[in-house]
Amino acid sequence: MTLPPLVSFVAPSGTGKTTFLEKLIPALAAHGLRVMVVKHDVHRFDIDHPGKDTHRLTAAGAHRVLITNRRKLALMGKADGETPLLTLVDQYGAGVDLVITEGYRSSAMPKILVARADARPRRPWERGTIARIQNLVAVVADHDVALPSTHGHVPRFSLDDPEPCVAFLLDRIAAASPIDRPLTGVLLAGGRSVRMGEDKATLRFDGKLLLPQLTARLQTVCQKVVVVRRTGQVLPPLPPNVQVVEDLVSGMGPLGGLLTGLAAAPTPFVFLAACDLPLLDPEFIRWLAQHPGRGADVLLPMRDGHAEPTHAIYGARCLGPIKQAMLSGELGMGTWLGALRVERIPETDWRQAHPDGRSFLNVNTPSDLARAEALLPLG
Repeated sequence: MTLPPLVSFVAPSGTGKTTFLEKLIPALAAHGLRVMVVKHDVHRFDIDHPGKDTHRLTAAGAHRVLITNRRKLALMGKADGETPLLTLVDQYGAGVDLVITEGYRSSAMPKILVARADARPRRPWERGTIARIQNLVAVVADHDVALPSTHGHVPRFSLDDPEPCVAFLLDRIAAASPIDRPLTGVLLAGGRSVRMGEDKATLRFDGKLLLPQLTARLQTVCQKVVVVRRTGQVLPPLPPNVQVVEDLVSGMGPLGGLLTGLAAAPTPFVFLAACDLPLLDPEFIRWLAQHPGRGADVLLPMRDGHAEPTHAIYGARCLGPIKQAMLSGELGMGTWLGALRVERIPETDWRQAHPDGRSFLNVNTPSDLARAEALLPLG
């Protein structure tokens, strides 16, 4: 896993670090960043209180107790000494764009000094402490802080306005990665097509076989196209360079198809689509691939208040959570997303690029297919 960038805000306790971070973090969030904060406390602390179930289980001898729901998770337990910061970030920083720490003054990571003229620290620093700080990259203060010449010139920002510091972090610490995502197009062709009355992989649309049409469209925007079929399924002839693979695990529905497509993809992202989307729009897929969801593992369009999981982009980091979900018997397309960075794209956003929404139109019955053909331009 590639670790997100880190920066530590340092100052004696009682100077105003937390107060400034209360302004800084929402400003970073407004720019689309997910921020993880690690507070290093050199003194004893305990967030688990007697009487709570978690405390009772810890007292009973559990080394670690994890409590979780759809919105939060918390881990209570014992630590056998200090856990290195990078280990903490590696374990808990999935889907995070920037890690901010309070403390870790002796580390080599980039640091921002916070200073307030009227501060009365509970534990003042010893004389010469600032001179010993390594990798000082900025100062946030309400007065002119004298720095030793060993630090050279560092930018200075106001305690009252977080935006200049946000711009600095975006530019120097958390520079965005390229937005364009190299794609493999993954078409799911293995459904049973009960309501259609025939295999959707052999449907005709506008007088021609639909599946070859879809693969040809995907080839215009994807570096590779993979068609996932069920065991023994016969497909119509497809364009050159289309790879046909069988489901790695049969009977797992779209989730199994996504797992198979991700495993076969040579690119870090796949665009997943079902083979019953006759009006699939390559230009809309291109727009989706360039959506500025910084660090997103999944780009999930929303339509009519619901997600469109078979018209979405998934990154390679999805493989692990999908495997775990399948081992747990959780085969829904949304049950495993909690461990990942998911960018849900509101309908108001994507309709600016694709106003009529035809790309999402799926056909489950012969009447659906007829309605889709009626939307084709005349002539």
